[in-house]
Parts: sequence; structure tokens; C-alpha cells
Amino acid sequence: MKRPVILGGGVALALAALPTIALGQTSEDRLRALEDRLIQVESELSAYKEAAVQQRLAELDAEKNKKPGGTFTLSPSPRFTSDDKKFSFRLRGRAEMDFAAFNIRKGPRDFNSGTELRRARLGMEGTMFGDWAYRLEADFAGGGRDDSNTQEVDINDAYIRYAPKDAKYFVTVGQHKTPNGLDQLASSPNLTFLERANVLGAFLDRRTGGGDRKFGLSYAYNADHWTASVGVFGQNLAITGAPVGATPIPDESYGVHGRFTYAPIQEETSWVHLGVSGFYRETAGQKAIRFGDRPEVRVDNVRTIDTGNVTADSYYFVGAEAAAAFGGFSVQTEYANTWVNRPTGGNVSFDGGYVAIAYVLTGETVSYRNGVVEGIKPKANFSPSGGGWGAWQIAARYSFIDLNDLNVLGGKEENITVGLNWWINPNLRTSFNYIRFDAKRQGVQTAGDAFALRFGVNW
Repeated sequence: MKRPVILGGGVALALAALPTIALGQTSEDRLRALEDRLIQVESELSAYKEAAVQQRLAELDAEKNKKPGGTFTLSPSPRFTSDDKKFSFRLRGRAEMDFAAFNIRKGPRDFNSGTELRRARLGMEGTMFGDWAYRLEADFAGGGRDDSNTQEVDINDAYIRYAPKDAKYFVTVGQHKTPNGLDQLASSPNLTFLERANVLGAFLDRRTGGGDRKFGLSYAYNADHWTASVGVFGQNLAITGAPVGATPIPDESYGVHGRFTYAPIQEETSWVHLGVSGFYRETAGQKAIRFGDRPEVRVDNVRTIDTGNVTADSYYFVGAEAAAAFGGFSVQTEYANTWVNRPTGGNVSFDGGYVAIAYVLTGETVSYRNGVVEGIKPKANFSPSGGGWGAWQIAARYSFIDLNDLNVLGGKEENITVGLNWWINPNLRTSFNYIRFDAKRQGVQTAGDAFALRFGVNW
């Protein structure tokens, strides 16, 4: 420190001068000179002390008035990042608006042609102290549905994640997606088609099936060419216990979920993905499970296939997945089977799958990272003045599902979908799907055509 050095130097200088003062003087003169010199040193020390106090006060005042450092950007959502990169915060969300028209070829039911606010999500996410991340996101699309549906706000993500910098693993606790299914783990703006195939909608539904978002604790490891994840998950809702003397409320179901993927080829314009996932769940006090889905479009929300409530002690799911992209061409397929352990009447099993192909007309490659398909980023955003036309993709998919076994007659369905996607820019997209569906349940056939259009934005 400079101040102690200066003070010590002043005292040393004064003491060094004493012998010089003493030469050629009487005792009284020497005493008076010594007193004068000590008074001078005391004055100098007092001045140094006062300067040190003022300097420290100035430093404290500067620290008090110092503004926090950081960077604020809009890309496209508001984002703040501290100078040391240990803290960040951003707003996130998406809105997807659907229109569909139906043509019924067979069956007694008249499907509703109209519109739906498919998703209307708002949320926030960020990092703390470098190693911790969080996300909270809710879906308000229910507020745009029929008033008979009282659930207007749906919590999608609500979790805390420990992800040390430069580490290949992370631990997540809270409500988040179970590690099941290739298309199920893809974010909705990155899906090739408007809706996931029936097999995923039936077996991995968050409310009746065993997958999608649930409250749990999971561990994931992402290596260069493979990923592995495992977790324990309950349900995505809370059940209020019954008062004393009332009918008991069933305990929530729970299970163990896991997934493993391998990517032998992982380059910028080409990649190959292989994976398998599964879960085992106890129905606990609920003692039942239900599988079903719509004809891969949600404007009319009634299920064309449905097992109804199946009495069960437990059930488990195994799914195989494969996908690849070479330049603008991509292919993706999944097959899954679900087994249900029933207390009486014999165990039952159901299966389903799909295969999809797509081609990007404008030359982009569908991106892929850590076992998840991440969609398309246009080489040139749509801009008539700049000559850009965004990214255009054509796609086709065949899907099937069989929910019939023993005395459980949930039905069978086969669908063919043809799609056209236009990424106007990375955050704005419009899609058109033609779905030809054919379902048969308990002897009643429901077949028709759906023409569906979506406008979506995400940030």
C-alpha cells in the first residue's frame, strides 16, 4: 500500500535529521529544534491521514454509485447478460394459430371446421452464477377455447438445472420433458408437420399417457456422438387429499424414464441418428391408464381412437427411433410398443409407428444437436427488396397405430400427410398439411380429409 510507505518514510526522515540538528547547538537550542521538528512531523502525519480518509470516502462513494455492467440485446427477444457471463435473463414465447377444414368420407360424425389458438406461451429463462439455469413457461391457449373448458393456463416448464460450464452433463429438477421419443423432444416450431404422429400422441400424452412434461428429477450426459439420460418422474399436476371420512383420493402415478442415442455421422450438412427410449410406470392409486389421439390435427379435439380407461397396475413403453439428413433431404421414423399389466383379464399391448421424408427446396439442411432435431434456419430471410425467399420444405408421412388387444377395443388408424413448410425467417413460419385419415373403432369407421394451415411465431 502507498500510504503506509509514505508515512513510514516521513517518520524515518525526521529521525534521520535529528543528528544533524544536534550539531553545533546548545542543549536548549537542540531541544527547541527537536520540538519544532516533532510538531512538523505531527502536522504532516495528520495531513496524510486526512488525505487517506478522503480517498477512501471517494472510493466508497464510487462503488455505491457504480452501475451494474452487462449487455442488453434484442435477438429477437429481450436478453440481458452480465459482463462476467455468470448471469443472464431472457423472455421467451410462441404463438401458433391453426385453421382446418374437414371433408368426411365415411362415418356418422361431423367434424368441426374452424380455427384454434394451438399454443400461446409466455415464459422466461436464464442462468445464475454460471452453473445454474432456470425456466418458467406457461401456455395460455386454453383461454381462447370454448368456455366449457375451464383450464385456461397450463404450466409447461418450471425447473432448475445444474449445468457446470464446459461439463457434458446436467441435472434437472422440476417440471420438464421426460426423455422419450425423437419427435416428442423436438420443440413445436421445429416439427416437420403440424402435429406429432398418433403413436406419440397416444403413448406419450402428458395427461393420460406416460411421457411429455412431468415433475421429476433427471440426469443427462451429452458426448460428442452419443447421449444418455435417465430420470424419475411423477405427474404434472397436484391432487388435493380428501378430508377425513370422505372417499380416498388416489395417489399419483410415478415411473422411471430413460433414453440413449448414437450419431455415427454428425456434420454440418449430413447426420445420422439412432436411438431407443423407454419407461416403466406404476399407476399407483389411480389403477387405470388411457390411450388415444386425434387424426393428427387439433382444431376438432375429439379422439378418433380411444381405449377409454383401462384398469392397470403398471405399464411400460419402448420406442426405437432413426433419422438422417443429407443436404436438403431428410428421413425420420419411429416405432413404439406399450404393454399394460392388468390385475384381471390378461395383459394387453398396443403399438404404432411412422415414417416421414422431407426435402428442403432452398438447399438448407435440417439441423441436429445432442439427439434432438432442431429444424431449419433459412440461408436468406424472406425480403422482396433483398431478394431472399426464406426456406421452403416439402414433406410426406405415413403413420399407423393399433389400440386393439383382447377385450380392449381402442381402434386402429392409418394416416397419410403431405406438407409444405415456409420458414419466412428463423422465428416466423407458416405450414400447410393435407391429412387423409382412416380410423376404425368397435366396428365404426371414420374416414376423411383435413386441410390445415398454421401461422406461427416464436422468440
